Amino acid sequence: MPDDFGYINARVKGMRSRLLLPGRIEELLALPDLDGLLAALGNTPYGPELQEALTRYQGIRAVDEALMQHFQKNVRRILSFAEGRARQLIEVVLMDWDLHNLRAVLRAKHAGRNPEEVTENLVPAGQLTEVRLRELAQQPDVAAIASTLSTWGHPLAEALVEGLRDYQETKDLLALELGLDRHYFEWALRMARGSGRSESVVREIVQMEIDHTNVKTALKLQRIPDLPREDRRRFFLPGGAVVSPEVFLNLADPQTAEWGTRELRARGIHPEGSTIADQERSLDEEYARHLARLYLGDPLAIDVVIGFVAMLYSEIRNLRLIARSKVLGIPRDVVRREMALV
Repeated sequence: MPDDFGYINARVKGMRSRLLLPGRIEELLALPDLDGLLAALGNTPYGPELQEALTRYQGIRAVDEALMQHFQKNVRRILSFAEGRARQLIEVVLMDWDLHNLRAVLRAKHAGRNPEEVTENLVPAGQLTEVRLRELAQQPDVAAIASTLSTWGHPLAEALVEGLRDYQETKDLLALELGLDRHYFEWALRMARGSGRSESVVREIVQMEIDHTNVKTALKLQRIPDLPREDRRRFFLPGGAVVSPEVFLNLADPQTAEWGTRELRARGIHPEGSTIADQERSLDEEYARHLARLYLGDPLAIDVVIGFVAMLYSEIRNLRLIARSKVLGIPRDVVRREMALV
């Protein structure tokens, strides 16, 4: 197995042909009900995973299971023909899914939700496989999740253990999540040190994610008008490309938020929408499109892998939306507006 991206990208480009074309997605969206969607998905590259899922689950649960297995199968396949430095860098990128999945598990545990409600939305790609994510979701509390992660020697375990005492005293989930973010971003930037094109691309997308995370945090802090400016500073994550501590503080303070927004736009970040949820979604879409465009980047670097995984994830997300629209009777145009565009 090679550690150069020329061979890896040639294999990944072969996998690209199995993504669904926009016209096929539109056909699935036009189907009248979930039974029709199940039948149609059986004739797509998702067919083998769907048939397996239907032996254990029914309806939308089977769709969720098939989509999760399909995504996991594809990223494992990419890793199977990579080794050395190339594999290391791919694993750094995939670790971001561990971060997002762990956040979802912690939020569910914090809110006292049923473990089954968590697992249906998880997308295993990094070290946290489907089996391990289900095990985390079944843990009784956050302390047990931290202990389990430590047992596995997971890179995010240390940050979770460090934040656990404060969380148990304050129940401040945002602070706990920011501790995880800070740890992951520092780890990822350290792992991507180097002068090569692939290292540069990985650092670039990590820095972009840091900037977007800071913007999302600042938008939330605007809703706490009495919080002293210096207390807002502790929520800032270092390491981004364009969002400085000063821009973050201006955006986070309701009294200077308008000026902070202008500073942000001058740096090329444009959160759109009238609500925080809309603005966060626009940032997520901007990030997803940036990752997907990398598919057309350097054929001898990590660009193609990142672009393909981003496009596959968007497809999975769109199929989940379509499946739910069949169950809930959501109009087609509403679903289309919510679908990821890459």
